[in-house]
Amino acid sequence: MTEHEPTRRSADPRAVAIAGLMTVAWYAVPDVVRPRWARALAKTAVATAGAVLTVTSTAEGRDAREGVRSLRDAVRSPDDAGDLVAAASTGTTGGPGAEPADGAAREDNTYVPDREEPTPVPPGVVAAGTIGGVALATTLAVAGEKWVYRRGERLRARGVRLPHTRVGLVLGALAVALAAAEPLLWNAEDR
Repeated sequence: MTEHEPTRRSADPRAVAIAGLMTVAWYAVPDVVRPRWARALAKTAVATAGAVLTVTSTAEGRDAREGVRSLRDAVRSPDDAGDLVAAASTGTTGGPGAEPADGAAREDNTYVPDREEPTPVPPGVVAAGTIGGVALATTLAVAGEKWVYRRGERLRARGVRLPHTRVGLVLGALAVALAAAEPLLWNAEDR
């Protein structure tokens, strides 16, 4: 989907099912596999299976594959590369009816950047923001995973059967609800 062709999206049932099942499988691993190293391998297998299933059998996966193909084709096309080199050296696209690269409207719909940025952001600020965002997301994910694991272990200590699977079922239901609601957010943007 591009910004030029708004479409109404609906939840892909395969994506919703994969989200729910992979979440349940992810959190149920400690009930099935006890050694920590084996749990790491099992969770890697669950994550890999989820990624492969998503890419091969969902609409989002199909869109991602098409995007990768078009990017690969654009990179491999030797004619386009020659045109871009000519455009950079002469200031035009080099094609018939080409206009100078002065910001004027162009027939080939290529973007010519403005000469000055309205608010340049120093690279250090961008790097700090990126590192801070990744660190915050990682911290929250690790804290959440630890909390969920401890919750399962408390249930196990009380004698509950398959405690991590029970927690996984609740989180899997949440994943299904979020996966089903995601297209509604896209549709709200189109209004």
